[in-house]
Amino acid sequence: MDLIAIGRISRPIGTRGEMKILPLTADKQRFADLQSVWVGHDSKSVELRDICVVRIDAKQVVVSLNGIETLQEASRFRNKYLFVSKEQTIKLKTGNYFMDDIIGCEVVTEEQMKVGIVADLLSLPANDIWVVRNGKKEFLIPAVKAIIRKVDVKAKRITIHALEGLLE
Repeated sequence: MDLIAIGRISRPIGTRGEMKILPLTADKQRFADLQSVWVGHDSKSVELRDICVVRIDAKQVVVSLNGIETLQEASRFRNKYLFVSKEQTIKLKTGNYFMDDIIGCEVVTEEQMKVGIVADLLSLPANDIWVVRNGKKEFLIPAVKAIIRKVDVKAKRITIHALEGLLE
């Protein structure tokens, strides 16, 4: 089954096993409709968990999963991802991509200079940051129109406009 990550568990909230989720989706409300999610560090080592409670406000998404009832149990899930099946994904707007579509893409400049491979995504309030690695070098590429020129998820290739200082 193809799974797509929609959130990452950042930390426990309170003492009853609730967990703060960092959404990896533009629409936080999509968590409200979920009955269950796959939980794990990657899509190959997951376990299915029913959702008991979802609380969404302007600042955060909080979930409670069946069988996790204490702070200690919730702490074991820190940095794990919440996945849904590909069939449960929401339709994305043009210019938006699933995390799994971006990770693993080769990044090149407009001059076709290889920058590296997208290894991770950071979801920040202003914009997402794509972590691109090339050997021991790591570049933080803001996912904004001024920099990202073309994303070809089928070819796993991203073309960027390398502003001065971006690749230093």
